Amino acid sequence: MPHSLFSTDTDLTAENLLRLPAEFGCPVWVYDAQIIRRQIAALKQFDVVRFAQKACSNIHILRLMREQGVKVDSVSLGEIERALAAGYNPQTHPDDIVFTADVIDQATLERVSELQIPVNAGSVDMLDQLGQVSPGHRVWLRVNPGFGHGHSQKPILVAKTASTVSGIPICPPHWT
Repeated sequence: MPHSLFSTDTDLTAENLLRLPAEFGCPVWVYDAQIIRRQIAALKQFDVVRFAQKACSNIHILRLMREQGVKVDSVSLGEIERALAAGYNPQTHPDDIVFTADVIDQATLERVSELQIPVNAGSVDMLDQLGQVSPGHRVWLRVNPGFGHGHSQKPILVAKTASTVSGIPICPPHWT
């Protein structure tokens, strides 16, 4: 449920917000830690809470999430480094950071291998690369079942092949 700016249960009130542009200039981004903590607590009743950094890579938000036990998903070397800067430690909590991608460059491959960050692999090529550098590395498979969200019947500018759709196809063309 959206938070009312006229509510007084947090510091995020209309009165406080109106002062911020004078102090910080515009635009200004405002987050309410109390609301974030509340939302995390509500999600924790289900299972593991994992946050996609691409939604918000603010280091202070990542630190707050780490303090609340939220794990992060990283899609680039920069996001891995940001998670580390926020205090995530794959040595003490091996699955707090997961790297998710369909392709991986050499620098990211080396860092993921060095830190033993689990990989959510979206291509067979990525599995081959990882296996050559880090045999026995923890991997999750990002499988594309060929239906559901992520698929579109709309025309696209490139040929729709296994390499243009996220995830490992259940039945790649070379298997048929």
